[in-house]
Amino acid sequence: MLTLLEDGRKYWAAVIHDKGGYCPCCDRWGKIYRRQFNATMARSLIWLAAWEKDDGWCDVPNSAPKSVVRTNQLPTTRWWGLAERQPSGDRAAKHSGWWRATDKGNRFARGLITVPKEVYTYNAEVLYFGADEIHIKDTFKTVFDYEQVMLPATMPRGQQEWAF
Repeated sequence: MLTLLEDGRKYWAAVIHDKGGYCPCCDRWGKIYRRQFNATMARSLIWLAAWEKDDGWCDVPNSAPKSVVRTNQLPTTRWWGLAERQPSGDRAAKHSGWWRATDKGNRFARGLITVPKEVYTYNAEVLYFGADEIHIKDTFKTVFDYEQVMLPATMPRGQQEWAF
């Protein structure tokens, strides 16, 4: 016999793996999102990896071209470990806006390594990576598709069960 808490977790896991929904306890939206590494992410990362000032940190909102800022795809590259955001020193600001490519991000942007083609996230944290890998040159074949992001999350190949 399941406890009330176990029943709630089982229910919530089913909701977030499907189309998502509002938590009955806190009324916060929850969903597992499947994101594919796409051309816009690649262009943003390549631009950031080419930034060669000081220690590599870049004030993206004030320095990046509109094509990078407007799409807001650069922050998603952090899920692959390709870019990192500098912590905000201001308690009133959630984020600093300063970013830099990681060593892995520089290697991927230069075509030296591959990364997983897909990432599965919940609450802005990585749960899984897909089994297929992608090279930077192949990312330009994938465009951002909002409808694809909003589809129910399918079990990644090689994954036996959902962890949550």
